[in-house]
Amino acid sequence: MKTVKVFSPATIGNIGPGFDVLGLAVSGMGDIIEAKINSKEQIVIENIYNADSDISKDPSKNTAGIAAQEVLNNLGSNVGITLNIHKGLPSGSGLGSSAASAVAGAFATNLLLGNKLSYQELLKASMRGEYSVSGGYFADNVAPALYGGATLTRSLNPLRITPLGTIDELIIILAIPNVQVLTRESRKVIPKEVTLSDCIHNMANTSSITAAFCTNNYYLLKNNLYDYIIEPKRSQLIPGFVDVKEAALNAGADGLTISGSGPTIFAITNNRQKALAIEIAISKSFRSNNIPSKTIITKPSKSGTIEMTS
Repeated sequence: MKTVKVFSPATIGNIGPGFDVLGLAVSGMGDIIEAKINSKEQIVIENIYNADSDISKDPSKNTAGIAAQEVLNNLGSNVGITLNIHKGLPSGSGLGSSAASAVAGAFATNLLLGNKLSYQELLKASMRGEYSVSGGYFADNVAPALYGGATLTRSLNPLRITPLGTIDELIIILAIPNVQVLTRESRKVIPKEVTLSDCIHNMANTSSITAAFCTNNYYLLKNNLYDYIIEPKRSQLIPGFVDVKEAALNAGADGLTISGSGPTIFAITNNRQKALAIEIAISKSFRSNNIPSKTIITKPSKSGTIEMTS
């Protein structure tokens, strides 16, 4: 019986000031889903490996299962699909864990049934899965997980996504503190009103970041990660954030902010030696605040979700 194996990468939502509109796929981490056709005429989640939280195997409550079912609905198919999910991303980390599973589930199901759906249709199916855990429709994680590189959400209704490309020089230092921040909860701290000056600053920085990825220009990205609206609120959910940011900037980072809803943070540089110094500074600062953390030096992922070959 045919089995397909799919990898979907981790993602950084927002890329700082681009709340709900910018996203970036990153290399080195992600979820893997193995899928095969079964005779039960229903979605079955057989196993979930390496989960760090209680992820439901009920396909109606699992992002991968929901996305897979959406693909079947779009194709008018009642074929049964069995999914085995290998989690490579921690839950509630701000690295698009639920999005990666949703995209991989949709992508794998589509492959099994002849690869008939477009990326736009796969994206909509994945967003349906993501909605089940985040409580809202947005594509800043699912879009880069599917397409790779950076993406811009220009509109949700109708859905319009523009892949922006990548930045070859960009080196990303990820730090995952041992704190869980769920997307639903982190969205509750978002301010209802903002000042005009903060809005202007965020628009300018978001525009510069968008231009940076469109033109493969690191210098349009550096020093533009700061988010004047969301970061001041969400950073309060991350113990030691202020100290960690100061330590990273002092070590030579060209910016540091929160990945998606957090608690993962990321810093940037285009210098490998500086990247190592920044990684050490971030780790030391979290330790001084009694917060264990994991750090990874990585780069953007150009390929997005892919079929894995054995």
